[in-house]
Amino acid sequence: MTKKKKMLLTLVAVMILIMAVAYAGMAIYFGRHFYSNTTINGINCTEMDAKEAKQLLSDDVHVYTLTLVEMDGTKEILTAEQLGLSFRDDGEVDQLLENQNSWLWIREFFSDKQHELKVSVEVDEDTVRSAVKELSCMQEGNYTSPVDAALVETDTGYEITQEVEGNQLDTEKTVAAVCQAAVDGSETIDLSAAGCYLKPAVYQDNAELVEQRNYKNQLVSANLTMDFGSGRTETVDTALLKTWIVQDETGKDVIDQNQIRAYVSTLAEKYNTFQTTRYFEKTGGGTAVLTAGDYGWLMDEETTAADLSAAIAEGRQGTFEVTYTNTAKSRALNDIGSSYVEISIDQQTMWCYVDGQLIVSTPVVTGCVSKGTETPRGGVWKVKTRKTDYTMTGKTDPETGKPSYTAHCNYWVPYSEDLTIGLHDLVTRSAFGGDIYLTNGSHGCVNTPLEAMKQIFDVVAYGFPVVVY
Repeated sequence: MTKKKKMLLTLVAVMILIMAVAYAGMAIYFGRHFYSNTTINGINCTEMDAKEAKQLLSDDVHVYTLTLVEMDGTKEILTAEQLGLSFRDDGEVDQLLENQNSWLWIREFFSDKQHELKVSVEVDEDTVRSAVKELSCMQEGNYTSPVDAALVETDTGYEITQEVEGNQLDTEKTVAAVCQAAVDGSETIDLSAAGCYLKPAVYQDNAELVEQRNYKNQLVSANLTMDFGSGRTETVDTALLKTWIVQDETGKDVIDQNQIRAYVSTLAEKYNTFQTTRYFEKTGGGTAVLTAGDYGWLMDEETTAADLSAAIAEGRQGTFEVTYTNTAKSRALNDIGSSYVEISIDQQTMWCYVDGQLIVSTPVVTGCVSKGTETPRGGVWKVKTRKTDYTMTGKTDPETGKPSYTAHCNYWVPYSEDLTIGLHDLVTRSAFGGDIYLTNGSHGCVNTPLEAMKQIFDVVAYGFPVVVY
């Protein structure tokens, strides 16, 4: 081999060596640096080492913003600073550089390398919470809190008010959603879709609420009217029944039976006329004060309360009949009415009125004053029965075992509670009226002329009032 050829070969070898060393040097360089025209998440990282690229990515994190879209479409923006956002090195950049084949740098040198990395970031939850609380939509007066549907009392019963959805954010749900959006790198977050708003706990169609409404409306559905005459009525209706609702030992709404009984007692006190004081306008003028007798209305409170309770439970409508243990002939304020027998002891006169018309006016003889068998006065009694061809008997004499007297009458109309005093004829008596009763009066009955007694007998019946004064 010639010397010239050797020199040429040596030169070529040297050049190859230089090129190899240069190539290797470039390979080593691109083992630590990104290729030209390399972008990571849109950031130009040409010939940057991992540290430099990370710094750019970190700087990019700091310009991040998150748009919050609220329920009404209003938008508010949170910055990286408000989110406490920071870059977290999880080795993504290092791994990307490691995956770069540096020995192919010539092939890769003139091509674009675009990489999208899921850059890891950290958010400061406390910072986010503070930022969320500062949002305009979180300020008092700028939001409406949700309101549960509820059972409310109305004039006609009970109804369910509609729930209010409101637009108040749940702070903790919002913080969690914002943190996740920032970590995900989302640009916007729809707060409604993310379930960040507070919701009513109870809606209008809540089955338990509907059942409660229906039950309570049934409790107060009765409408019962009681007629006490002379335009005097009492009504048990929804308005009253609502005030009677209490809870039993299980917490269930019920009508208070004690209040029903108390209500009936109040009615009895108001409308009973039995053994009450009456002011009676006497024939011929003047007023008699009447306090005795068994005439008048007396409510059966126990039965009435039980019947009223049953009617309420059934939700009954219309008229309710009160039960009485004692009754009168009229429901007017003056329950004696316009048909009655009137007896004046002092005048020894009896009158009988039917529908306001005087049909009998007659002298009578009442109980004997001197013998102490005076006819009870100062009250109103009611006729108990009526009989014809009747023999009256006095009390039994314990010595003889026989009645103290017997007397026959054609018409007998007892009115005292014990049936011992009444109206009757006495054909053996020839005179009536005057002062006969002082020394030759009856055993307590009202002796009446036969013809007058027959007329009275024909118009009276059980319950017919007898006024004696």
